[in-house]
Amino acid sequence: MDHHARTPPPDGDPAAVADALTRSGAFVECVFHCPECAVAGTGLVRPAALVGRLCAACGDPVVVSVLERD
Repeated sequence: MDHHARTPPPDGDPAAVADALTRSGAFVECVFHCPECAVAGTGLVRPAALVGRLCAACGDPVVVSVLERD
């Protein structure tokens, strides 16, 4: 992985972090939560697949949180 594809430090610009994750193509551990029906879960997802995630139960958009591991 080259220097430009690395994830910026946590205090970096959120857009830069999202861009670096997407360019890396690596799997990230995420928590998914649907505000509409309260269904939640976790999963390993490639960052490019995070855009437009929908709830498996009701079909509404979900909130996605990427977990950071040290």
